[in-house]
Amino acid sequence: MIINGCANAVSPTGGPKDEIPPVVLGTSPDNFSKNFSDKTINVTFDEFVTLDNANKNILISPPQKKSPTYRLNGKTLQIRFEEDLKPETTYSINFGNAIKDLHEGNILKDYVFVFSTGENLDTLSLAGKAVSAQTLKPAEDFFVFLYSDDNDTVKLDSLPYCIVPNYMTKTNKKGEFAFSGLAGKEYLLFAIKDVNSNMLFDLPNEEIGYYPEMVKPQYIPVNQFVIDTAIKDSVVMKPAPFDTTKYNLNTFVEEDSIQKLLKKETLDDGVLRFTFRYPADNVSIEPKDELPDSIKIMKVFSAKKDTVSWFVTPEIDSLWICINYDTIIKDTTHYSLKMRKAVKPNKRKKDEEEVVVKRLNIKNNASGNKLKPEQQLILSFNDPIVDVAMRDTMWFITTKDTIYNDLHFTKIDEYGFQYKVEKSFKPEEKYQIIIPDSVFFGFRGLTNDTLKLGFSVPELAQYGNIYLTVEVPENVPQIIVDLLDTKDKIIDKQIITETQEVAFEYLEAGKYKLRATYDMDANGEWSPGSFRRKIQPEKIVFYKTELDVKANWDIDLDEPWEL
Repeated sequence: MIINGCANAVSPTGGPKDEIPPVVLGTSPDNFSKNFSDKTINVTFDEFVTLDNANKNILISPPQKKSPTYRLNGKTLQIRFEEDLKPETTYSINFGNAIKDLHEGNILKDYVFVFSTGENLDTLSLAGKAVSAQTLKPAEDFFVFLYSDDNDTVKLDSLPYCIVPNYMTKTNKKGEFAFSGLAGKEYLLFAIKDVNSNMLFDLPNEEIGYYPEMVKPQYIPVNQFVIDTAIKDSVVMKPAPFDTTKYNLNTFVEEDSIQKLLKKETLDDGVLRFTFRYPADNVSIEPKDELPDSIKIMKVFSAKKDTVSWFVTPEIDSLWICINYDTIIKDTTHYSLKMRKAVKPNKRKKDEEEVVVKRLNIKNNASGNKLKPEQQLILSFNDPIVDVAMRDTMWFITTKDTIYNDLHFTKIDEYGFQYKVEKSFKPEEKYQIIIPDSVFFGFRGLTNDTLKLGFSVPELAQYGNIYLTVEVPENVPQIIVDLLDTKDKIIDKQIITETQEVAFEYLEAGKYKLRATYDMDANGEWSPGSFRRKIQPEKIVFYKTELDVKANWDIDLDEPWEL
């Protein structure tokens, strides 16, 4: 029996896996050519290749409005320019990670082709690194632009907003970037996470970074670039002797300077909340119509004053409210002051008619039913407390005693959301507090249900401590010293205005990090920069090592932390 059929083309089996990237055998014209006047460039490889997302991975500097056309013909890649090239200009084409071999996907990384349309070939270079100003992690996949100060109609500081750059490159996974083929000028150095890919800084949420002074490229002869001897004509972007940390960029997202009403919502029956971008001291929030004297409203500002809550009593169904700020915010909304009740299926009519008495929601700071030594017991409420009616049925129970009618509370905030219990709690003791109903009265008429709170204070030997001296640099108003866990959650924070010892005490065993913020505007938190106002983001420094805190052990750092 004879069977006729077509053979299937398959890759040969056996042998070591191919891990060698494609090799450039030749180019037309030659790399580093001068007086280029053609429309096409051809690059020939030793094997078949593919292009991965050419328009994204291949960068041409100076940039062009129209992307070139990329075409593969056998083992040759053809680049065809779709617009005229500038005269007397040096161009560089960085292929990034675009070139891969066909079968194994091995990448020819950062292959660069350089040519000039004039008699001279610019050979100056510049390199640096970009990191997030807030986390110090590498700013990966950012565009980095260079602008020369030779535009007759647009000022230098306005160029990133409305003009494409003279030169561009991209950061790698380490945040590093490099330029080659630069002319001997001074440049504005600017980095951006270009959200809309138009090479302009025109969106408020685009993360940026800029160097505070004009930058100067350096001369590095072509033969001093790192050249892979196994790959003819393959020039790696990073020059061997160049200091890539010379120009450091700290990236950030600018704060939008325009006041805005971000959110308006009903939190609970008789509770509204308005959230703004900035402190709302000067924002007018008023009922549209005059209210009867029987309706009372308490306006509560957050610590930053960017959130305003209204507590309304007695309960009413709805309210028209006008919010006005200059000509920027003009909002009139009809708010329901009743929360929607979830309807449960198969609920009996008798159950629906039952009246549920609302009570104050009370929380406390005894995490895991434990207080740390010297920690105060704080009660937190969901309604501003306007009255505390002491009862002789309050119990304070310790391991050894039961004491009646000996509990006292002190308001610790402006509005009465938090009260501290005026008691000291000793290590290695267990406690129970019983507060009868209707001791605390909220603004909306809510009272507490009977509260039974049990907690303990562990022995001192369960905790460790950290002591160190932090040196505050000159001309820095204050330093924020944060104690972080391994997930960068803030465990404790201290603010100092002069060189002094900082203590973090009663810490659970584990690893911690220290972070210092140069609080230049003295607002108690990290602040981003502003390109328009030429303000760099506030500097952040991490302590050189993690600190391993052990139980019943002190870490006393002998050397001062020099910031």
